[in-house]
Amino acid sequence: MRLTAWYAAIFFAFSIIAFIVTYFLVAAALHEEIDEDLKEDIGEFVAFMHAGGLERVKSEMLIETQGSESEQTFFRLWTANGNLLATSDLSTWSGLIEPTEILIRLRSNDKPVFITLKLTHREYDTRSIYAVIGPDIVLEMGESLEDSVDFMKTLLKGFLMMCIAVLLLGGPIGWFMAKRALRGVQEITNAASAITGDALEKRVFVRSHDDELDNLAHAFNAMLDRIQALIIGMREMTDNLAHDLRSPVGRIRAAAEMAMTNGGSKSDVETIAATTAEECDRLLEMINTTLDIAEAESGASKLKMVDIDVVELVNDAVELFQPVAEDKEIILDADLPNESHTQGDLQRLQRAVACLLDNALKYTAAGGRIALRLSNEDEQIKLAIKDTGIGMTAEEISRIFERFYRCDRSRTQHGHGLGLNLALAFIHAHGGDISVNSTPQQGSVFTVSLPHNQVMQHNL
Repeated sequence: MRLTAWYAAIFFAFSIIAFIVTYFLVAAALHEEIDEDLKEDIGEFVAFMHAGGLERVKSEMLIETQGSESEQTFFRLWTANGNLLATSDLSTWSGLIEPTEILIRLRSNDKPVFITLKLTHREYDTRSIYAVIGPDIVLEMGESLEDSVDFMKTLLKGFLMMCIAVLLLGGPIGWFMAKRALRGVQEITNAASAITGDALEKRVFVRSHDDELDNLAHAFNAMLDRIQALIIGMREMTDNLAHDLRSPVGRIRAAAEMAMTNGGSKSDVETIAATTAEECDRLLEMINTTLDIAEAESGASKLKMVDIDVVELVNDAVELFQPVAEDKEIILDADLPNESHTQGDLQRLQRAVACLLDNALKYTAAGGRIALRLSNEDEQIKLAIKDTGIGMTAEEISRIFERFYRCDRSRTQHGHGLGLNLALAFIHAHGGDISVNSTPQQGSVFTVSLPHNQVMQHNL
């Protein structure tokens, strides 16, 4: 109703403004037309003066004011000194005064002079012209503005009728426009209400008008998709977290129960303490990693920016994981340039590369191979880690960077499913990205892209 009232009020206000502008434009046009007609009449009397002299002018004055015309038009002939030479019938034009000042003006400047007369006994104003039509002869001609005033009154009455029509039609038209404008908003409101009732699959119907409401509907549906995905992800993360927490807590409880059952000998106490410490370390590692990811994604922590030789960083990582690779009989090969520099946080980049190498070793069988290739491009440094492991399907690739997600659904491999998510968060913090190509049973390639020797923001 408020929108309807606004539509009607604005429509009415603009109608008033349009009429006022139109009214004054028409009034100005009529005023100009009257002056032009008076000029043309003066031109005719100048021609009469040249053709027949003063007597011809007097004769034409009488002809122009015959009958009822004498009430609409009058003429007076003056000498330049102010002597009255002749007049038309002035019986209805009482109150005319001698135009002394105008005659003085015409003696110095012979251009026509226009004035509007307001005679007390006449209902309508009179438009008059004073012009020199011959040597020492001035013609005064006046014309009633009755027709112009009547026309403007008719125009005003027409506008008043239009205002009434606007008031009668403005409400229904405003209601129709408001209803049409709010229809899309109402659909979004209904969808939001349904979602409040746990109908997360509800979406707003998108029309094909391609207007602002359609854009709002697209944005609203995209928001709902994102919310639904986040809720599903939170549920899965909660399930995975509960599974990962249950195992170490269960082992701690089992060890404690065994110690109480066996009487609590010194060796049993030491075993329980060692088991408890180990499981606590696993829990702390999971919690700390989760916090590190949250800080990196939210920008809560700061990067300690230094100049980093990525070649040295990768060599250190290879050296760190070489014993693990040898134990699993996996060939670890690195093809690196002489140097490759970037700006970044050394500790976080080391952890990101370590997570990627650990992931490759975890899913590569004995006798496999892991190759690291580092290349310098125009604006980026690219590190490719290629393994001959179990590979992944397209569906698995789309989810591997989610928290607690593992391709090993049986969870026989050590880990919490946080390493790749942590690596991606740290690489994103440095303005880079990680891409994946993989083929099931053939292996995977993880490619890290970092800005080449570019100074990054210190805040994550």
